[in-house]
Amino acid sequence: MNDIQKSTHSHPTMQLVYLLLFCVIGGFVFSTIGLIIYGVFFGTGGFMQLLSSGGNIMDVNFLRIVQISSSLGIFIAGPIAYAQVEKYKPAHYYHFNRSFDISLIFAVFAIMLLGAPLLELIASLNQKMVLPDFLKGLELWMKEKEEQAAVLTKQLLVMRTYADLTINLLMIAVIPAVGEELLFRGGVQNIFTRWFGNPHTAIWITAIIFSVIHIQFFGFFPRLLLGALFGYLLLWGKNIWLPIFAHFMNNGTAVLMAFIMQRQGKSLDEIEKTESFEYWGYLLSAIITLILLIAYYKQSKKNLSNSIYE
Repeated sequence: MNDIQKSTHSHPTMQLVYLLLFCVIGGFVFSTIGLIIYGVFFGTGGFMQLLSSGGNIMDVNFLRIVQISSSLGIFIAGPIAYAQVEKYKPAHYYHFNRSFDISLIFAVFAIMLLGAPLLELIASLNQKMVLPDFLKGLELWMKEKEEQAAVLTKQLLVMRTYADLTINLLMIAVIPAVGEELLFRGGVQNIFTRWFGNPHTAIWITAIIFSVIHIQFFGFFPRLLLGALFGYLLLWGKNIWLPIFAHFMNNGTAVLMAFIMQRQGKSLDEIEKTESFEYWGYLLSAIITLILLIAYYKQSKKNLSNSIYE
């Protein structure tokens, strides 16, 4: 029997609390380590600047170190510590050691590549979202959070050298892909599956949390669908490397395109303007993505017949 079901483990409610607690502790410990590393290499200037600016820090080195260290603590160290305390084998609990057909990797690549136009359409519609008058206060708050996130993203996406590209790929693509899938699909989705006894319910609740936690509500729906996609890639493919690869493709492509376009002399504002397709292009993207998902599902069934949650 899968160790997810063993009665010696805590109730799913407590597991969720423990997982959150370890993520908070991991984030605090690793952020502190990051601050120490910054102080050793760059002096106390970043700290003084942070205090004087009210949190609106502009030092990219400071931002990168804190972002990387906190992400390692929250998304990787936290879930691993949780699994150890709950007496799970991390490699098994987080589905790292299940075999899978290599063709599934190519299917994931095709899904992310050919599904991109459809995702861009959903993102564009989401950005035009207008709330009712009685929710104007909420809408203004959401726009403020969106603008703050955009400012931070632009600061981090300035890349002048290949070293900048490498650091950003690590910070924006590699660590989030591994860490966020470890936490959300490997941890939270597992817990909700035990709790509700239904992996589909678990996938969508996890996807909602995954989207909300980014506090970028004008990108809520595309991120929600991505979260659900990652959940099904794990459920069907039975190995967490599959959603990790999809997540890496999504983030890494954005970083790489930003770097290439900056090398061509374009500004970050120009990069944000995506070219639109004809309506049939979006329709074709949707149809092809659906066909690829069905093919992925059928191929994964040939791989292993038993569920990761059984």
